[in-house]
Amino acid sequence: MAEVTDITFRIDGTLIASSDYQILGQATNWLSFEGVTGVFIIGGALDAKGTPLWACKLAGSTDCPNGGATSLSFTNSKNININGLMSLNSQMFHIVINGCQDVRIQGVKVNAAGNSPNTDGIHVQLSTNVAIFNTSIKTGDDRVSIGPGTKEVWIEQITCGPGHGISIGSLAKDLEEEGVQNVTVKNAIFKGTQNGLRIKSWARPSNGFAEGVQFLDVLMFNVQNPIKLLPTQHQLSRSGVRCENQ
Repeated sequence: MAEVTDITFRIDGTLIASSDYQILGQATNWLSFEGVTGVFIIGGALDAKGTPLWACKLAGSTDCPNGGATSLSFTNSKNININGLMSLNSQMFHIVINGCQDVRIQGVKVNAAGNSPNTDGIHVQLSTNVAIFNTSIKTGDDRVSIGPGTKEVWIEQITCGPGHGISIGSLAKDLEEEGVQNVTVKNAIFKGTQNGLRIKSWARPSNGFAEGVQFLDVLMFNVQNPIKLLPTQHQLSRSGVRCENQ
């Protein structure tokens, strides 16, 4: 398949999903880009109408779709720019960056209820050189989650709450696993989150690792677990974390 390059996707207004969560819920993604280069997502809002699906999951019903849909996904792509987008009430993750290079996310707002399950704001995995600036995330799960195989991530001027904070992992799910390298979180504010900054892994042997992680100038208000590293039963092969408040 030929590589697609130089796309501008401008949203003037709000794209609204069907109120019947079964329709979108059967898909893995709502908006999905794969194998693209030079894509700009500019402005506007995505409203996935996820509230009824969350209620279905929280009630323990067997009639819920398996998981639900991610609102915006990029896979195996490079030179991606997401600017000024608002993501509302995603059924699952709001934004996923998977196997990508050179991604810049700026001025993005993510909003979902504090009890919305599995609604990570921005999930990054197997990706290199990802920058997130001037972004506000309010949702029921991780604000930003960083999975294995990710390196060179810069997060600056981000506001979080409610939710689970910024998480690296889960790591060590597999014995042979790529690590996470060179993650910086700077000038972040956490308000009313369950966690602040977290590195999490499975309690099993693995060559997975996290190194070159820096948390700089972070403010937290009413955060249950400001810094959380778990578990300790099996250590990752190597780790390096630096915290600093100037």
